[in-house]
Amino acid sequence: MLEKLIIWITHTDFDTEATQARWLAFDAQGNRIGFPQQGSLQEAGAVATHRRVVVMLPGERILSASARVPGNNSRRILQAAPYALEDRLAGDVDELHVALLEKHKDNECDFLVVEHDWLAEFLATLDAAGIRPHAVWPDYLGVPGDTESTNWLITEDNRLLSRDTWHGFAAPASDAVFLYSHRGDNEKPVQLAMVGDEPAPAALGERETSRFADSERAFTELAATIAALPGSGLLQGSFRRKREGAPDWKRWQWPAAAAIAWLVLALAAFGLETWQLQREHAMLEQATRELFQRALPGNRQIPGQERFMIEQALGSAGTERSRLLEYLGDVGGALQEVPGTRLNGFNYRSNYFELSVTLPDATRLERLRNTLAERAGQQVDVQSANSTRDGLEGRLLLSEGDQQ
Repeated sequence: MLEKLIIWITHTDFDTEATQARWLAFDAQGNRIGFPQQGSLQEAGAVATHRRVVVMLPGERILSASARVPGNNSRRILQAAPYALEDRLAGDVDELHVALLEKHKDNECDFLVVEHDWLAEFLATLDAAGIRPHAVWPDYLGVPGDTESTNWLITEDNRLLSRDTWHGFAAPASDAVFLYSHRGDNEKPVQLAMVGDEPAPAALGERETSRFADSERAFTELAATIAALPGSGLLQGSFRRKREGAPDWKRWQWPAAAAIAWLVLALAAFGLETWQLQREHAMLEQATRELFQRALPGNRQIPGQERFMIEQALGSAGTERSRLLEYLGDVGGALQEVPGTRLNGFNYRSNYFELSVTLPDATRLERLRNTLAERAGQQVDVQSANSTRDGLEGRLLLSEGDQQ
């Protein structure tokens, strides 16, 4: 796991040189590395490389709120959230950015709300300093404390940070007494933390439960709490961080579409060619079966054993039987070389072999005649050729005369 770098920015000038920050690194187990540092954003960016960066922004501009939004889809919840929170928001809801922190079983959801343009401008400032955060939180969510109380921290620069689980706010410390006196009767008790030797505000002294020795110690506690928060905080929706090294799919969208289209066409052509070959193969098998049944009626054909069975049936001694076998071999081979040819029947006499076939056209009939003549070494004549619904029906005669 990567080390974490927590960067705390307490005021925003949108100027990488003027904006001051504090930062502190933690190892993968959550142990502090070194001591808190302070300087410009460029200095913080110089130590951010190869670390998971978490940024704390001033909470005065970030509202925490809850609303009941039904549904389980986070994207739809975020779309509906601005309108569910509308009565508590000032300004146009379309100009606000909403982030979902947690959804409870009763559909109660905790949100962070911030001005979209303000957050966008600040992220641009961070980017200019070489800081690309993995998470962004309001600093008040870093106030340490237990969940049974509302935890207040008054910082050295007189800011009041308040946190109650996912709820909180940031305000001037001068408003602390006023805010405390206007709390509801059912609200959790306040636990106050101070920094250094500053006295607690009047009427809040009895609420002080802890004191940090100095600002560095206070920042360390804030950073440790923020480092343990799950999720990416405000970096949701349009601000969601792109995973480093992830391919830019939009760049390859059209080449990929063209490649897929080419693949589909190639598969279609291959499928068509395969279908044609299978069809021709089936026709050849049918022709072989017909020849076999005419030669050996009533016998069961065994694929690959046809020649042996015919030889066995005819015997090898008789000249006439041997000649018939040769004719059948020549005809079978010729039919395989002329696709689309179907054997209708044949007739054998002592000095000639006549066969009837159906072909697609006259060109293939002539091709079959030449193939038979070449294979048999005999004269092959076309006796007739008639057009039918299935193609061209022809009759061929093989005789003992000279080959044409």
